Amino acid sequence: MSEDKQEGVKVARLLSEPGGRVVGLVHLWNTAELSILWLYEAREAEVIDPPLRPEILENARTANADAVFEYLEALSKRSPQ
Repeated sequence: MSEDKQEGVKVARLLSEPGGRVVGLVHLWNTAELSILWLYEAREAEVIDPPLRPEILENARTANADAVFEYLEALSKRSPQ
């Protein structure tokens, strides 16, 4: 993670199931990094709403070299638009 993170915005919600409860929030930082704020201890989601746009994922690929990026990319690919 970068030391230069100053400002982040919520870009998606993580849901327990389609139409289910919100279990986490995805934030996009000024550094193009993505992070997850989990709202429950389980830390598992089935759906990301909305799926992350390809340009967000592409920019985050270089900023996030970790499992967070891989997890969010996989959820975005399998979540309905």
